[in-house]
Amino acid sequence: MYNFPELIKKIRKEAGMTQAEFAKSIDASPVLIAMIESGQKEVSKKLLQKIADRLDVHPSSITPFLYGYEPSDPQSLSPIEKQFLSWGSKFQEQLIMKKSRNLKNGAQTK
Repeated sequence: MYNFPELIKKIRKEAGMTQAEFAKSIDASPVLIAMIESGQKEVSKKLLQKIADRLDVHPSSITPFLYGYEPSDPQSLSPIEKQFLSWGSKFQEQLIMKKSRNLKNGAQTK
């Protein structure tokens, strides 16, 4: 599963947008986007809301991924934990594929 910075970067790239284009689409600084994507800065609630609005999702659908977690020993996870991680990964792939279209479409109108 991707953490939040990785998820945002994947969505942006799937949309075919540069950091500058993405930043412009959410009224943010390209430097801020670069810092968030690299994990140097945490996303604020205000920016999180802008990103969610731009993707046309509720903020809670992307906030579970603010902190990625990769277990050091995946075998130590219970079956339900493994299932949740699997669902999370599948959800992220759907989010990347489907919601990146909102960025593509909106970039043309802005």
